[in-house]
Amino acid sequence: MPRINPLVLAALAGLALSGCMASRYRISDALTRYGLTPNQASCAAEFLEGHLSNRQVDRLARAARDYRGDSRLTFGDLVRVAGALDDPKVALEVGAAALACRVAADIPIGL
Repeated sequence: MPRINPLVLAALAGLALSGCMASRYRISDALTRYGLTPNQASCAAEFLEGHLSNRQVDRLARAARDYRGDSRLTFGDLVRVAGALDDPKVALEVGAAALACRVAADIPIGL
């Protein structure tokens, strides 16, 4: 039986994983389109890259687009949208991004 070179195996695994995870640029573009400032979008994208799959980003983007309507989306809105999805990982990661990006003051405490 032929042996597989460990480097080839690692490269294939990396390619497979990179196809599943959303890119920083894709996330940043979507957040900017929905109204976050470029700095907020860039920071959130930097934090979320590698933590959310393409599917999770697509669901978040669709929900954010529907939530926003014609008005500007705030980071607090994004946290609310993420919390409304049936995926606790998305809510956790978006909330953590808000804290990491120091925009948690935009998020109301009350329910």
